[in-house]
Amino acid sequence: MELIVLFVDICLFKKGPQHVPASRFLFGLALVAYWLVGIALLVVETDWPHAALEAFVESALLLGFAWSLLFLIAHKTERFLQTATALLATDALISTPGALLLRWWAARPGEPLLQLALLGLMIWHIAVVAHILRHALSRPLSYGFALSVLYVIVTYQLMSMIFAPVPAG
Repeated sequence: MELIVLFVDICLFKKGPQHVPASRFLFGLALVAYWLVGIALLVVETDWPHAALEAFVESALLLGFAWSLLFLIAHKTERFLQTATALLATDALISTPGALLLRWWAARPGEPLLQLALLGLMIWHIAVVAHILRHALSRPLSYGFALSVLYVIVTYQLMSMIFAPVPAG
């Protein structure tokens, strides 16, 4: 319960990744939570094996991005475990209501309130990633925000290219 409160506090900008224990076990739990929530989000649009593969690729992109930033920008790869755990766990927390909203939206496409709620979750997620990156890289929030937006755009583009729908025929 204490750990859930910690990740909620990070989502509320009260704490940063430096407060996350540097634990491989906790990293593993966060990774599994990320995968499970990711699959729940993706299975709305695709079958289970494809959703699992997409969630795995997304996690690899997130972890590669985090490690690259810590290595290239901050020269502090020792922060990777805490940073990665914070990114994975907060994503799982924020995306959990997103999975429920997407299921509801699939049943009621075009519902403006649902679209607004999903947009709000996306903006909140970008802000939380910015908050985590700012602390991990010891940079201003604006720097973390720019990297967070860049990550979302690049990841979306890469995932669209890798998992482009195959035309029937």
